[in-house]
Amino acid sequence: MISPRTIRPPVGRPVSRLSAALAGALAFLSMSTTRGEVDFAHDVMPILTKHCTECHTGNKKKGGLAMNTRAELLAGSEFSEVVVPGDSSKSLMIELMESRDDDEWMPPKGPRVPAEEIAVLKTWIDEGMMWEPGVRLGDTGWEPPLKPRRVELPAPRHGRTHPVDRILDAGLARDKRELPAPASDAAFLRRAKLDAVGLLPTPAELEEFLADPAADKREKLVERLLADDVAYADHWLTKWNDLLRNDYTGTGFITGGRKQITTWLYRSLRQNKPYDQLVRELVAPSNESAGFIDGIKWRGEVNSSQTRDIQFSQNVSQVFLGINMKCASCHDSFIDRWTLSEAYNLAAIYADKPLELNRCDKPTGRMATPKWIFPEIGDVDPKAPKAERLKQLAALMTHPDNGRFTRTLVNRIWKNLMGRGIVHPVDAMDTEPWNEDLLDYLAVRFADDGYDLRKLIRFIMTSQAYQARTVVLAKEPGEDYVYQGPIAKRMTAEQLLDSIWQITGTHPAKPDANVDRTSPGAGDSSPPPVRAALVKMDFLMRSLGRPNRDQVVTTRPNDLTTLQAIDLANGETLARYLGDGAQHLVSLGKSGRELVDWLSLHALARKPAPGELTVLLELVGDARDPVKVEDLLWLVLMHPEFQIIR
Repeated sequence: MISPRTIRPPVGRPVSRLSAALAGALAFLSMSTTRGEVDFAHDVMPILTKHCTECHTGNKKKGGLAMNTRAELLAGSEFSEVVVPGDSSKSLMIELMESRDDDEWMPPKGPRVPAEEIAVLKTWIDEGMMWEPGVRLGDTGWEPPLKPRRVELPAPRHGRTHPVDRILDAGLARDKRELPAPASDAAFLRRAKLDAVGLLPTPAELEEFLADPAADKREKLVERLLADDVAYADHWLTKWNDLLRNDYTGTGFITGGRKQITTWLYRSLRQNKPYDQLVRELVAPSNESAGFIDGIKWRGEVNSSQTRDIQFSQNVSQVFLGINMKCASCHDSFIDRWTLSEAYNLAAIYADKPLELNRCDKPTGRMATPKWIFPEIGDVDPKAPKAERLKQLAALMTHPDNGRFTRTLVNRIWKNLMGRGIVHPVDAMDTEPWNEDLLDYLAVRFADDGYDLRKLIRFIMTSQAYQARTVVLAKEPGEDYVYQGPIAKRMTAEQLLDSIWQITGTHPAKPDANVDRTSPGAGDSSPPPVRAALVKMDFLMRSLGRPNRDQVVTTRPNDLTTLQAIDLANGETLARYLGDGAQHLVSLGKSGRELVDWLSLHALARKPAPGELTVLLELVGDARDPVKVEDLLWLVLMHPEFQIIR
């Protein structure tokens, strides 16, 4: 809430702009996390593996201590906690490693842990015990199934009959936890429109929705939003561009070492092309869709794990199966079970010539064989031509018995809508889900529904689970995550800019993406305003988290950085939008009260509270001065309530 106690009316334009912006932008900084000096995978994991895993991983829990995951290590032994994140001096693990008592020092067998290695562990603990999600020191016994699994739905509770609610409500009842409270109509409308099509509801839409007495108005809203194929494609193009490393400028385009798939991708989204068909057209592509598997031809000499053949192996496994082949592209993975041979065999399906395995960038003399990673459901013919091998791989990737394929997709969509995947992180599908029944039910239903992406989104959004009040988390939960409802999310760079352009009328004149946004039968009517997903990245979008897309991006950082806070506070690009927007709003001839009410309804989906109204009216006056209107825009649009989807 905009409080007169914390935000005062500005004395002058520069001060007001900075204070208003920082009041909102810097409010996120307390939630930020920083990466320390010690790298877990390369510095810490080898030490723990050498000295601790023999007794404390897999099914071995000497002294009651398991160290397969960070959560298990934090749980401690049967006697006490073993590590205290942030304070190595209070961590029993360090105390025992440094002990001179032969009856208690650890590890009890073999040489003592060298002082330099203990120093690394101390630094790691003092920095908060950063442990990459999905990384395990040992196997706890859970293995993700390959084939789909049909789930028997539990009985409805509290009259909530939607299958998603039946599954989640059963878990809540088992754990003796309360149902999440429903979101208000205004909050639901704002969240649903931002999630479905990436735009804010207008004040007129808000008024109409709040006045509608129909019991099924939320379901009808979702249906109506997803039926707008241009708005849907404009918004979801961002997600798929990230995932398929597609962009309009950047590495490889000048040299011809990279190719767009934008026209094909946008058309596929507008047509709601079935997901299995879309993937087949990506894996065994036409010229229009070949840019994804062709990857980037880097200039000059590159590491052997970044050749186009290996990029293919890494990208198709990550995007469509949630498997990390990057580690296995250099050596047998220490994160999961995938091997160097499997990574290269998958790459050989795409390769134009025989492919020699390179271990840590050194040739091994062994040659790869074109081979699919799940032979249980079939394989490719290694002697077939490349085009035929790709067709065979596309069929195997989308095979009805490949449950990994559907689970990975529904997990990504759940994360986009609910704030966190059922498997977290979304690229670690070998990790046990927090609700396996929910994941499997959604995956099977998605296939039964013809791999219809919009139908899946609609299905989740029409559940009471999605329509519940969001949870605001102070920090990213670990493996101890407990479902409490949807998680509040920050707007993406594209959502934030689309919202600002929508309010200020400052959309770009034309898109950079070569896409068809006309509606059939629309006659001479012009397409809707240009959206952020359709233009090249500028400094502001980059600052706000839009990636270069040289690599597959499945999750953008959720924490605000200092650079973002500064750019939001006084960035030239944003200042231009708000300055031009102020001129536009003045031209509408609204009074100060009309403008304040309209802006609050449009930006926040609510009218200003009495205290807020006093501050805002004092700031904007009669709304005839563009400078004061610009200050009003800075104050409202930089507030966290505007930038968070709740």
